[in-house]
Amino acid sequence: MKKGEVLRRMLLVSIAMLFMTACSHNEPKVKQQEKVNSKIKEEEKILELTKLSSSEAWVPLKIEDEIEWNAKELLGLKYVWGATGPTNYDCSGFTQKIYRDLGINLPRVSRDQAEHGELVSFENLKKGDLVFFDTNRKKPGQVTHVGIYIGDNNFIHASSSAKKIVICNFEKDCFYKKQFLWARRVVQPKQYVASKDEEKSLKSAI
Repeated sequence: MKKGEVLRRMLLVSIAMLFMTACSHNEPKVKQQEKVNSKIKEEEKILELTKLSSSEAWVPLKIEDEIEWNAKELLGLKYVWGATGPTNYDCSGFTQKIYRDLGINLPRVSRDQAEHGELVSFENLKKGDLVFFDTNRKKPGQVTHVGIYIGDNNFIHASSSAKKIVICNFEKDCFYKKQFLWARRVVQPKQYVASKDEEKSLKSAI
């Protein structure tokens, strides 16, 4: 082998050894820095969770608020007579689904739902109450429609006229206020249960 070739190879070997030595010295520093960065990130995450737990603690919804939330999730879904979901509903199919999801079982049709729970007048409506209407001119005084009161004179229902689930306001929609019969409260403890005679009297007064 020529002398120049030997020298060239020796030089390459020396450079390689120097490179390996440098890497062996740098590797612990890199790993150490990675550990430091990882620790900083963990501490920042813990601090963030601590702030969240102290200032933004999760508070469970009241059942009437859950009813409103779940009902609004279905806004805009199509009204179909006799449908019970999951993409189409009629009025009582809609109310049955919302309450069933919270462990409250209601009868299938509006006229039967109208006999379930505590009787409530229009003046005493609270969020979460079922509201019942006479919307069929051929059956005056009979329950033919149901919705859910969500406060501030608003109720949500699967509307056959709108062909979808919508929110209506009693003050702005005179039709429904005039056709209102009574309401039923099924989500709060009963403080007073009307007798059958008192229910008849209240219904006739409404």
